[in-house]
Amino acid sequence: MVLQVQVSGTKTTDGTEQTLGTSTYVGVHVVQIDLSAMQAGDTLRLKVKTKTLTSGTENDFIVQTFSGVQAEPIIQSEPVTSPFSFTATIERTGGSDRAYPWSINTV
Repeated sequence: MVLQVQVSGTKTTDGTEQTLGTSTYVGVHVVQIDLSAMQAGDTLRLKVKTKTLTSGTENDFIVQTFSGVQAEPIIQSEPVTSPFSFTATIERTGGSDRAYPWSINTV
């Protein structure tokens, strides 16, 4: 098994749900985000979406919300197995827009 970075970058929030990355690569996927930029009053929502069948509709699988300064700023989603699709999004739901480095890693 080889760990691969499928896609990565830095996303500046704008108050809407924004796609970090989408993958149709078969594997076990994990999203990592560095939340070091978060301040008191900031709230960020991470969503991981997938589908059960190739002809199915992509739906939320994981929804996590983070608020304020993070004591452990690098967060990681639980592993998601997906043979068909994988999408990660973030949305600022409170506070100020900030830039967050992120990656989607796959085994």
